[in-house]
Amino acid sequence: MPSTVISPKPNLLAGTLSDWRHVLAAHYARLGRTSRQRRFMAHLPDRTVKMIADRASPDIVLGIEAEDRVVGVLEIFCGADSHAEIGISVEDAYQGRGFGRALFLDGLAAAGNIGVRTADLYFSCENTGIHKLVTNAGGKVVRCGAECEAHVDITVCAPDRHALAGGAALTSPAPVTRRLDRAGR
Repeated sequence: MPSTVISPKPNLLAGTLSDWRHVLAAHYARLGRTSRQRRFMAHLPDRTVKMIADRASPDIVLGIEAEDRVVGVLEIFCGADSHAEIGISVEDAYQGRGFGRALFLDGLAAAGNIGVRTADLYFSCENTGIHKLVTNAGGKVVRCGAECEAHVDITVCAPDRHALAGGAALTSPAPVTRRLDRAGR
């Protein structure tokens, strides 16, 4: 009997920066060895990913929920001159379902909405998924050994998730955005 996969409904990430850090710590801890390598460019032990989450200060966090937990996140860290750094990860069991694509496209739109004009992503060269997302959005990827650095000009990449190449609409679950200032307001 064939099974039907039902996409989870996105839910608003609740809380303050402290709450986000708890969500990030739990999410990072559930990433497998390869996913940690792809996200952090190293296989990091649990205590290290917890430390990273505990010190994270993203300006925007987008998330996709499934099975009553956040299974994919995109973090935007704003810098100077309308520039940001983006980090993205999806738990192993949910990869290949369009979650990363939805997070990436909505993340670019969210960044553009707060005035970010350019963004960088740093990732392992083994992460062909993010490489494809960046190049499909018109970004440039530079390889430096086993690492990649991606540069995206948000002003020209048209990050409207409903107007993808070929006019196809995004059918994967939509991430949700909750923007708080660093004090959690």
